[in-house]
Amino acid sequence: MRKNRFFLMVALTGLFFTSCSDDDDQPVLPGINVSVTQDTFSEGDGTIAVSFTTTDAFTTDVTLTYEVSGTATAGEDYEALSGSLVLGAGQRTVTQNLVIIDDDAVEPSEEIILTLTAVNGATDFIGPSNSITITLTDNDSFPFENGILVLHEGGFGRGDSSMSFVTADLSTVENGIFKSVNEVDAWGDTAQSMAFNGDLGYIVVNNSQKVEVVNRYTFESVATIGGADEDDFLNPRYMAIVNGTGYVTNWGDGLNPNDDFVAVVNLENNTVESRISVAEGPERLIVKDNTIYVSMQGGFGQNNIITVIDATTNMVTTTIPVANRPNTLQLDANDNLWVLSGGNPAFTGNETAGQLDRINIATNTVEATFEFAQTEHPNYLSIDGDALYYYLGGNVFEFNVSDTALPSSPEIEGVSFYDMTVNDGRLYGVDAKDFRSPGSLDVYDLSDNSRLTSLEVDLNPGEVYFNGTAER
Repeated sequence: MRKNRFFLMVALTGLFFTSCSDDDDQPVLPGINVSVTQDTFSEGDGTIAVSFTTTDAFTTDVTLTYEVSGTATAGEDYEALSGSLVLGAGQRTVTQNLVIIDDDAVEPSEEIILTLTAVNGATDFIGPSNSITITLTDNDSFPFENGILVLHEGGFGRGDSSMSFVTADLSTVENGIFKSVNEVDAWGDTAQSMAFNGDLGYIVVNNSQKVEVVNRYTFESVATIGGADEDDFLNPRYMAIVNGTGYVTNWGDGLNPNDDFVAVVNLENNTVESRISVAEGPERLIVKDNTIYVSMQGGFGQNNIITVIDATTNMVTTTIPVANRPNTLQLDANDNLWVLSGGNPAFTGNETAGQLDRINIATNTVEATFEFAQTEHPNYLSIDGDALYYYLGGNVFEFNVSDTALPSSPEIEGVSFYDMTVNDGRLYGVDAKDFRSPGSLDVYDLSDNSRLTSLEVDLNPGEVYFNGTAER
């Protein structure tokens, strides 16, 4: 073998020009290197030129052999290559055109790896840069990504819940996307809320006693957890996800204050594995690491605590007293938990004031309390940076996390929101109107509190979500 290799080297050396240094009369043989102008291309870029370059030219034609590998697929992502090309005599560069296929499929980024493996059947004249990796990025998009989702309750008992998609530039509204994508007439009764986990969305449908699982970007149905004929849920409300496990609050039977629970959902097989018994009226949840904080609004009654659940043991570890009917809660950048309580409404015969509490989650104690007037019942606490926003009496108020007193005047006046949230300097409020006709999504610029647009959506809009591609 060594003798054959020696003769091959001699034969190949005769094909090349040589050059000598001042102190060494040994030949400097050419080395073939592979290069490309950049590492990343879009599938819409067309043709990529891959260069094979030598330092010194060959005196006769030589064949360059290469192989292609990577996660991209020949014939689907790029046109198949022959695996070889000829570098002509006297030439220092030859180009292999790699033709990219621009398809309509939405897919993750993929790699093409091209490696020079032989020069005229040998490896002796392969340069040090003999391989390149090209990343292909997709130029297609899912129909409902990078926009706003508006969840609609519909009419209670009518089974006409719906979901609308609003483009990020607020120019287009598409109503009823679940029904149109899945070609169903009836979807669910009273869609309450939604949670996300990677590419999946989990829609809690209250009066249908189920959680509908969809691809959040296409809205194709994936699975249904529970249902009217099952006993997995009973008046489900809101959902949070911790380390791949779902937690769904349930009011239980409104006439029974002792049957309320948080359902623990296995998201691998979409089944309810267990229940965590809690006090009456578990509502919204918020998660910090492995700890879940649940606002105990009281369901059909009244309650005044935050329930703390350890998601590693699925046990209630403590409860934190707050004001009556805690409705919404937010975590700030300093890991303070802010809880907004509406207080008991007047019709209960025991009206109490609303209240904003700041809780130290390291000690699970209330460190600051801000009281509203007896007849003031705030709701819809949202956070954007250090600014908290809440709704009260047809107005929107701003409260900085460092403030020492509640604001005396609103930022936005004269609105009628059924819910609202803030995101990246904008406020998104939904107005259910008369609860019998289409509602609206109203968007405000919080830099000057001007209304950017009001868009007509479906019946009884209740929640707004932002469907970006950070999880893709």
